[in-house]
Amino acid sequence: IRLMSTPQDQAKAMRAGVRRLLLLAVPSPTGYVQSHLTGTEKLALAQSPYRSTAELFADCLAACVDAARAGREVWNRAQFEAVRDEVSASIVDSLFRTVSLLATVLGAARAAEKAIKTASNIALLGPLADAREQLNALVYPGFVSATGLSQLGRLPVYLRGITHRVGKLSENLGRDRVWMTEVQSATELYRSAGGELPLPAEAPDRIRHARWLLEELRIGLFAQQLGTAESASLQRIRKVLAGQLY
Repeated sequence: IRLMSTPQDQAKAMRAGVRRLLLLAVPSPTGYVQSHLTGTEKLALAQSPYRSTAELFADCLAACVDAARAGREVWNRAQFEAVRDEVSASIVDSLFRTVSLLATVLGAARAAEKAIKTASNIALLGPLADAREQLNALVYPGFVSATGLSQLGRLPVYLRGITHRVGKLSENLGRDRVWMTEVQSATELYRSAGGELPLPAEAPDRIRHARWLLEELRIGLFAQQLGTAESASLQRIRKVLAGQLY
């Protein structure tokens, strides 16, 4: 038992502790899932930003446990055992789905990286630097659990948006700069409200919502044909950060 300085610190430590207990209480299906991956999936995972496959699977398992908990608090044995049983019943299928989706994400990330490297032109340095910053804030060691399974499915869209934007840069650089200015203004609002990039795993709900609205704003500006999950604008992001929209 530890005494924490603030309720926020207590909640953060409690969530992390319960996750750890669940991971210890449920047999890991990592070996089984690894042995049943396709060759394409194995190749994709081998090129992840994680230092090792073990770290990658550990992060995926953490994300699966978090999703199974669905934000529920656990304060006693009965609650813990109920959540443990749910995690145990779903963990194999959940990990398979997560790893398969992760392979898709990593494939889209490699395509975006290749597009940025190929478009080397001094006139495009600003937009390309912005695109690389966006990529690095989406895919990095630990991004699966920090992003969460509910949002992970949108990452391939965001990454394809980068590839599309870079491919269209030479057609109308002025238009891209206008849109980039709008995104930068939204990002400044986000940072001023305490938001960080990449998104911390324990970010408050309004920060988390605003962070993904930044990505939806980029899709709406740079790659409209991919479609947004919800309407996004500078005004909407401002309202979310102020707690006026959820």
